[in-house]
Amino acid sequence: MNLGITNNKMSDQNLYSILLEKLSKDFSLEGSSLPIHANLSIIREHLIKRIKEFMSYDFDRFLNSLYRIDVNEDKVHKILYEKDKTVIPEKLADLIIERQLLRIKTQLMYKKGEF
Repeated sequence: MNLGITNNKMSDQNLYSILLEKLSKDFSLEGSSLPIHANLSIIREHLIKRIKEFMSYDFDRFLNSLYRIDVNEDKVHKILYEKDKTVIPEKLADLIIERQLLRIKTQLMYKKGEF
């Protein structure tokens, strides 16, 4: 997944560190369980595992987390009603990562006064 939001001043690794911090807050995805130099695919796999757990044991909390980070409700609804239920966690993980990276980009642009 490449959203084209890295720039010369921000390395992918720095971006992924910020992403991991946000995911840890929203989905209790602990950074200590990930390698120090986790790449996007490793972060994604851990998030998918966490989504499966939340969906099985605390679905309301999971939905609340999606609402709190402002994931598009229409996209979530479409994913939750997929015919192939096995792809739901993966598609939700991609949607969450996409939203979080967009939030990071916006925050960085505000810090740099580009808005």
